[in-house]
Amino acid sequence: MDTHVTEDQQLAALKQWWKENGSSIITGVVLGLAALFATKAWFAWQEQIALNASDVYVAMNAALDSGDMQVAAERAGILMTDFSNTTYAAFAALALAKQRIEENALDAAATQLQWAIDHGKEDFVRDIARLRLARVKLAQGDADAAQAVLGQAGQTTDALVLYEELRGDIEYARGNQQAAAAAYSQALAAMGSEYPGRALLQLKYEDIAAAAGTSAGDAQ
Repeated sequence: MDTHVTEDQQLAALKQWWKENGSSIITGVVLGLAALFATKAWFAWQEQIALNASDVYVAMNAALDSGDMQVAAERAGILMTDFSNTTYAAFAALALAKQRIEENALDAAATQLQWAIDHGKEDFVRDIARLRLARVKLAQGDADAAQAVLGQAGQTTDALVLYEELRGDIEYARGNQQAAAAAYSQALAAMGSEYPGRALLQLKYEDIAAAAGTSAGDAQ
């Protein structure tokens, strides 16, 4: 009898507890399932966006390879407008800027590179854009603007050579031969003996070092 009473009491307590807490548990489960499905849907949506952006990016590169700049610009515009939150959009701006530079359309190239700086999601993408924009500014004869842009870029180990070489080019354009030689020397010191472009940089350093009265051996 005591056993039945105990069981009845336990059952009554359980019913009372469920009455008080059941609705909140059900709500929690429903919300948890909703969040799970929403998360899965969000990832699926993001994946689809990336796939769509990838398709447009491939089409843009195909147009660039075939020399169809109108189509390439249209595809790049789609990426930069409809898929601006993807890495493909920044890559499109970089690719379009490269083409504009080859056409000597430096103002248009600068616009594309600034877009990549403003919208790029990854640091390395923004730094590449800054490095290229600094070169464009220097090519336009504005060494101060080139220096300002370069000063905003990071100094990752992989890109240190490029930063220092460009600093040397900027100082050379300003007529600061010793500062240019120092920058070239640092660039040479940061690169390996098999680094592409080392021979050209070595010649640049030796020419400017001779003019500045600096020993060319300092960079060895």
